[in-house]
Parts: sequence; C-alpha cells; structure tokens
Amino acid sequence: MPAYFSAAAVFLFAALAEYLHARRLRVVGRLAFGPGGLPRPWTRALPVIRPACLALCTWGIVTLLQLVDAPADSGANPGRGEPTRLVFVIDLSPSMYLEDAGPDGTQTRRDRMRDVVDSILARVSGNLRFGVIGFYTESLPVVMEARDPELVRNVLNGLPLTYAMPLGQTDLGQALNAAVQLVAGYPEASTRLIVLTDGDSVNLVPISARPKSVKEVLVLGLGNPHKGTYIDGHQSRQEGDILQTVAAALSGTYADVNDKHAPTTALGDLVVTAPIPAGGLSPSALAVLAFALGAAVYAFLPVALQFRGTDWIARDHFPRAVEKEGAGLHS
Repeated sequence: MPAYFSAAAVFLFAALAEYLHARRLRVVGRLAFGPGGLPRPWTRALPVIRPACLALCTWGIVTLLQLVDAPADSGANPGRGEPTRLVFVIDLSPSMYLEDAGPDGTQTRRDRMRDVVDSILARVSGNLRFGVIGFYTESLPVVMEARDPELVRNVLNGLPLTYAMPLGQTDLGQALNAAVQLVAGYPEASTRLIVLTDGDSVNLVPISARPKSVKEVLVLGLGNPHKGTYIDGHQSRQEGDILQTVAAALSGTYADVNDKHAPTTALGDLVVTAPIPAGGLSPSALAVLAFALGAAVYAFLPVALQFRGTDWIARDHFPRAVEKEGAGLHS
C-alpha cells in the first residue's frame, strides 16, 4: 500500500505543477507556440503523461524497496535458525570395490554409493550442514559442518581414504558406535545420519543407543543381496538382515539401494518442494517494468517537444552573401 499512496501523492503534486505551468504559458502562447498561440494537439496530453510517468517511477522504486526490506519468515528464509546436519557414514572397506552393484550389476559398490549420495544431494535443500564419516577398521571424520555439498561429492569421487586406516576386517558395529559418538554433541534433533554400506562385517557388536542429537537414521544397503562375490576368504554380498538389525538398533529405516535410489519419502522434510511458479510477472518484475517505462517516456518527451512541440521553425534569415559581405567589412 505505501507504494500506491506514494505514487498517488507524486501524481497529484506533478499534476498541480503542470496546471500552474499551463497558466503561465498562456501569457506567452504566441512566443512559445507560434502565431496561433496554441500548442500542437498532441502536447495537450502532456499535463497527464508527465505526472503519470513520475507516478510509475515512484511506484516501481517504492515497491522494490519494500521487497528488499520485507522480513522473511522461517519457511521462506532457510538461512535462519539452527541448521540441520546431514551426515553420511560411508563404508570404505575393500568389499566396496566389488562389481555387483547398479541396475545392470556392473558398477562397483563404491561407484553406486557415489550415485546414491549424489541423488540425495540433488533433492535436499534448506539450511543444511553436510558431513562425511568414513569407516573401515576405524571411523574417521572426513568433512564436518560443510556448507557446500560439493565437498561431499569430492570425498566420494575417488579420494583414497582407505590408506588413512590400518588394515584389517570391517567391524560395522564398532564403526557405527564411533560415528554416533562423533555427532552426539550436536544440538538435540539437529542431525540426520545416512549410513551407506554392504553390511559385510565381522560379528556385530551391540549398537549404542541413538543420541538425542540424531533425529533420523537411514541405512542404505549396497551390493547384490542375493549372489555373493568371493573376497578375503568368504562370499561378500549385501547383508540385508544385518543392516535391518542395525537400523532397528538405531531406531532408523533400512532400504536396499543397489539398483534403485533412496525413496524421497525416506528423506522426510529434507526435501523441500519448490512452489509452482505463478503465471505472469512477479511483483519485482512489474516494479522494474513500471520504472523503466515511466523513465523512458519521461526522458523522451523533451526530445519530442523540441522537434514537434511548436509551430515555429527555426531558420537562418541571413543570406550567405550578406554574411560574406559582413565578413569582408570586418576584415
């Protein structure tokens, strides 16, 4: 509303100024407009056009200022409040290099894990902080409190993290217990854990209770769940039973993502659906258009008045010969 009131006030003041200007022009009508003493017909609309242009410019500027200064609520401004931590707990064991993953079974489990994480990152939004915890014989924080999801993608894009851990067998239970402790100090219900593993591990130790900082846990299984591949003296496959046990111990959810991506429903409120764009121009676009139109017309009017505003025609009334003679007399 302030934009409309401002535009109306500017229009009224400009119209009053145009009225006073028109009264003064009547006194010098012949001098200004020619022998008839009247302006050309099209110029009679100027007392309305000029105030309208100024009103358009005013409305556009005030509207843009209102849009810039308008306070955003928590839903429209995801940068306010406590951020949500999205922490990926990824399996770095040698079994993740076996090729039995993907829709056609030709991907390595590690490559499939990268694709699954990438699909999750493409769907989540909001005030997020990203983290990556890698586990094999130990659990190590790789990236924590990152604002840019590209850091997560970089970790999964061939970063040789396995060399940072001692050789041995994967202890899934101990690794998850250590990973949970790494996020236990975050604010209550601020963290979502996404565990990506094939479940290939030594005997599972008891899983610690989920801390208050963790709101949800999603366990995603990789590798062929039906046919094993030989490695390190045993057949390795996706251990669905073990992963379901882990998910239940952490009060979370298990999903097989070996040949399909994590369901969007499992990501909960991390997925922010963008509203359908409304038809037509937005308020900011209308404000810019109004300002540009008003300013362009107002700037063009003096040029039009110069060439088409009066019946007087400026001419040189002194012949060239007279000019030459005058120049000779001065010389």
